[in-house]
Parts: sequence; C-alpha cells; structure tokens
Amino acid sequence: MALPAEKPAPRKIPAADLLKSWADGHTGVTLSLRDAVRGITDYADWQQTYTEEEVGAEFLSRYGYFELVGPSGHFQSNEVRAYIAYWGENLYYPWHQHEAEELYYIIAGEALFEAAGMPPQILRAGDTRLHTSNQPHAMTTAGSPVLALVLWRGAGLTGLPRMSAEP
Repeated sequence: MALPAEKPAPRKIPAADLLKSWADGHTGVTLSLRDAVRGITDYADWQQTYTEEEVGAEFLSRYGYFELVGPSGHFQSNEVRAYIAYWGENLYYPWHQHEAEELYYIIAGEALFEAAGMPPQILRAGDTRLHTSNQPHAMTTAGSPVLALVLWRGAGLTGLPRMSAEP
C-alpha cells in the first residue's frame, strides 16, 4: 500500500451529516471505531455508487461511503478495497452483485442482510457477513442506520455493483 500522489479532496454528501449527528447503535467494542469514523467525516471523499434512477432520491440522501484503501482511496492498493459505508434508517438497499468478494463488519446500528443461498440475518455492531463473488445480496435497515467497514478482494476489484433481480 502507498499514499496517493495527491490526497483525495474532501467531498460531502447529506449522509455525512447524518452520520456525524448519530450517537447510538454501537457496542463497547465498536465505540472507539464509530467515534473515529464520525471524527473524520468532514475530511473524507464521500461517494455514491448508484444513480437516482436505480435507487431513488430518498436512498441517495441517506447513503454514502468513502474508500480508505483501494485504487482511489486514501491509501492506494490494487489488491484490496476497504470502505466505510453508511445507510440511514428505513432504507432498502436493493438486490445487487459484484465480482469481488465482500465482507461487512458492522461498526454501529443493525440491518437485515439477505443473500442468495443464505438465510436472512440481522447483523448488529460487531457482526460480520461474507458475500462470495457474484452472489446477489440486499440489505434493509429499520429503525436504526448502519455503519460498516466493507472489504473487497479478488477479481473485479475495480468493478461496480450491478443491480440484480431477487434470487
């Protein structure tokens, strides 16, 4: 891993302000990580993968991520990507898939995770979930937002998620 020649410029989105003001949803184990993420929201290069046509304006107003490690991250790597991602409460993240394997580590909040070939599962702070290459998956938040560390590895590292039909 290397530092980029140029630091990514900070970019704000509405979800960053929601994250900064959110104080619940953690465990004692994840509290310091949740606080560290909240502390750097103004310095992060926040992104959104999807278009309004794909997920709607309401979803985009309460969703976002920034890449810590990866081809365009704060630390550059072509072997792994590490994101911090936020989804607001009462959001449905539709079925999608991507070539890279994906691991979610929940920092705060909770959400219902669904994936082809696996039973639905509610994940809370401290829980993990692995999605294999091209495994369709979806997520629904209810009364709590969710903040996660998301890791990608393997083929398709630079590819984008593709919306898919429910399996």
